[in-house]
Amino acid sequence: MDNAENKGVKMEVRKAIGRKPKVTYTTMLKLADAIQHNSTISEACNWAGISRTTFFYYMRNNEIFAEKMIAAKQQQNEAVFCFFTLF
Repeated sequence: MDNAENKGVKMEVRKAIGRKPKVTYTTMLKLADAIQHNSTISEACNWAGISRTTFFYYMRNNEIFAEKMIAAKQQQNEAVFCFFTLF
């Protein structure tokens, strides 16, 4: 591109600093699903690919994570439906 085309346009590219979080939205969904299906915390963590230490760290330090896990635990005894189509 010619400098005349880019005149006045300033783009800044930043690199991410630090580590990626261990618990992503997908991980949180896996944990909640496992807990709702009567798995223990150890089993849920193993299935989601995190350690129990990480699970309890996020329970203490992340409000949204803690709310989702508490809600999953409360829904544990309710009927849970899976909508998979089997052929």
